[in-house]
Amino acid sequence: MSTINTNGINVNYPVPGQNQSSQGFRDNFSSIVTNLNTAATEITDLQNNAVLKSALANTTLNNNMANTLISNASTRSFRATTYNLGNALAGTVLVNASLGDVQYGTVSANTTLQFGSWAPTGTQQSIQLQLAVSNANAVISFPASVVSSNNNYGVTILENYANVANVATVTAPYGVSQLNYTITTTDCGNTLYITPTNRPYQTTEIQVRTPPPTGFPGDTEGTVAVGPGYNQLNIVSTNSTGNVFATSSQDSTAQLFTDLPVVFTGVSIDSNVTIGTQYYVRNVVSGNTFTVSTTVGGSNLALAGGTGNMYANPVNYMYIATGNFNSTTVSKTVSNTYSSNNEILLNNLTSLVANAPIVFTGDVIGGIVANTIYYIKSIVNGNSTVTISSTRSGGTAGSTFVLTTANTGSNVCTATSYNGSNIWTRTSLSSW
Repeated sequence: MSTINTNGINVNYPVPGQNQSSQGFRDNFSSIVTNLNTAATEITDLQNNAVLKSALANTTLNNNMANTLISNASTRSFRATTYNLGNALAGTVLVNASLGDVQYGTVSANTTLQFGSWAPTGTQQSIQLQLAVSNANAVISFPASVVSSNNNYGVTILENYANVANVATVTAPYGVSQLNYTITTTDCGNTLYITPTNRPYQTTEIQVRTPPPTGFPGDTEGTVAVGPGYNQLNIVSTNSTGNVFATSSQDSTAQLFTDLPVVFTGVSIDSNVTIGTQYYVRNVVSGNTFTVSTTVGGSNLALAGGTGNMYANPVNYMYIATGNFNSTTVSKTVSNTYSSNNEILLNNLTSLVANAPIVFTGDVIGGIVANTIYYIKSIVNGNSTVTISSTRSGGTAGSTFVLTTANTGSNVCTATSYNGSNIWTRTSLSSW
């Protein structure tokens, strides 16, 4: 309430046409001065404390509410402030909660997060932490204030959590380049609660992919994956000439590849095919015909011939990681592939190991599929070449992958091999 009071001002003084004492002038002037001083004090108080849309003349806008209570308010289109932590985060990084409600940056190396400048005890404050990850091997460490307990709260149940020398850490899961978290405190940062906003907790983490035995950077103990689904094929005939299985016109053999396990179900239409026995694709002959063998790399199963309906079921697997990725990555440059001996010419063979997983990226050639897991079948030192296989069983690469002759030219094709411990196990999923 304003304390300006104009009651002391005589608005009828002076009276026109009369000689009057100057005391009335002095009284009115004194009252005006007093009220002007009061107005100045109240206006200054408003300037210092009012919430403004923009800065007043000759002042700096400061709408810091200093934890003042605002209640029973309807709001619309409120924005969250953002703050860029940096594009190459490494070492110790301070997340100052007062600088932005959403803070983002790019993790390029091992990073230890620290938090500060939280709201005072008795109030809740949350910030969103959005971390792009440019280095798949980078370890992100959290302070001890991040809750770590056994009752389903805190960092211990985050995806790819690990306790390293009593420090809570996470790494980016394989193929993931963005980690978003909400960090919340009600006691000025003494206790921090962390919630993932774009990734699952460990308890819901089941990925659809086929990992190599060594895993990829970011794979950790307890990770579960299932392989991509393969469609069941309806087999309508077998032929003793060529020993081929023929599918119905609606089914394609495009998903099949050499050494892929397959089990036949239903009623056998060929006396040489045993229902429930695991065979291996030997050759994909055409869009609707293929052959099988009884062993990896074996000869075609001799067929008696028959017609009817039975089903070919490519074997699917469930994968479980029993350790953390700890292998060494070895990268080479591909220049040529040769159909004559199915060899791939590399810039050198240093540190390559037979039967190790190998993945090709960039401008792939020779029929190789980018970002697909192969295995080194053989290393030909005299030629600086390797052969590869699509499969591995019992630690040994399967049949040699058939290549076409090609040259990368000015394009870049990179071959990355993974040498180290096998951390993934797999279990075949049986047909019903």
